[in-house]
Amino acid sequence: MKWLLVLALAVGCGGGSPATSDGPGGGDSPPGDTAGSGSGSGSSGQWVLGYYVGYDEHALPIGSIDWSALTHVAFAPMVVKADLSLDFTFDDQDGMGMTHAIELASAAHAHGVTALLMLGGAGAGTNIATAAGAANRAAFVQKLTGALATLGYDGIDLDWEDAVNLDNLVALAADLRAAKPDIVLSYPAGAINGNFQTVDARFAQLAASLDRFMVQTYYPSTAVAGQGWDSWFVAPLSGVTATTPIAADDTLMRYEQAGVPHGKLGIGIGAYAICYTGGISGPHQATSGAVSIVGGDNDYPLRILTVPSGARQYDTITQQPYLTFATATPDAHCGQSVRYIAYEDEQSIAAKGAWSKQHGYGGVIVWTLEELSPATTTALGAAFK
Repeated sequence: MKWLLVLALAVGCGGGSPATSDGPGGGDSPPGDTAGSGSGSGSSGQWVLGYYVGYDEHALPIGSIDWSALTHVAFAPMVVKADLSLDFTFDDQDGMGMTHAIELASAAHAHGVTALLMLGGAGAGTNIATAAGAANRAAFVQKLTGALATLGYDGIDLDWEDAVNLDNLVALAADLRAAKPDIVLSYPAGAINGNFQTVDARFAQLAASLDRFMVQTYYPSTAVAGQGWDSWFVAPLSGVTATTPIAADDTLMRYEQAGVPHGKLGIGIGAYAICYTGGISGPHQATSGAVSIVGGDNDYPLRILTVPSGARQYDTITQQPYLTFATATPDAHCGQSVRYIAYEDEQSIAAKGAWSKQHGYGGVIVWTLEELSPATTTALGAAFK
């Protein structure tokens, strides 16, 4: 999952194992996204970047991917070993990471989809920090561009999220762009809590080297129990208040005000449900006391979510569905009885696509493809492409 990590002035979250834009009307032209046969883009200019993780491939074999929903796919996670070499095992369920990486890129290109390698993820930052430092960066850039050639990929998703040196991240992106001008580069930033976080101006420098500056506007970046928070949603589009301080519209505005080009910015979808404990029965309820959030990535993928008759509600401000129960109801994927489950569905995904197109943003990232249901996968392609 993409665990919440507060950098000094902004949130950065990335993918890992279970222990874990040029959009219409906006922004500068992206420097890359011209990677030959792999360069996919929606007719609207929107990116639909889905993360495909090696540790969950049995849930969605490569041969079963619905490529019509995607413009980009990222195989994850590629990490850096202690000796600063790249690890091509990709936490693969079958121990065939390199083979599956090549297979994924080949299948993506056959369907006109751009293939990226996700560098990093939760807990992988310390070795990246050493490799990206001034003394080792040139060699690291060679290793990364070599990996693209070896595995048949078009670019890199720079998911460096712990032990981050922002100056070195900016330099790494710039050096990758200089070494391979047609490389496709993206970065998955974290959502911003306007109550106490601001956006470091260096993110604008980073964005100058990127094709897309995507933002993980989904749990766990979006919702917390306790600390003055009210119950909230997985991936709200709007509705920021002092006690619900994170939503996509506010977060993207803050990055743009810091200098990230409008059309390079994109939002995110977490393909899983979250459950509130402690008697919470819906959104906008105080979460102080014995309240926690359970379920989430890996534990409650959308592919296994069922919606009981009469339980579904929809919030038109945040454009988010949720389930509410009159009494605590057992749910194995929450691990206990709960009264409130928040999630994404076809309606909320359609709303995100319409909103992104209307405002000229650059698209969406999805964590993860394996966790989507067939219906939400179809909705994803229809909404953004």
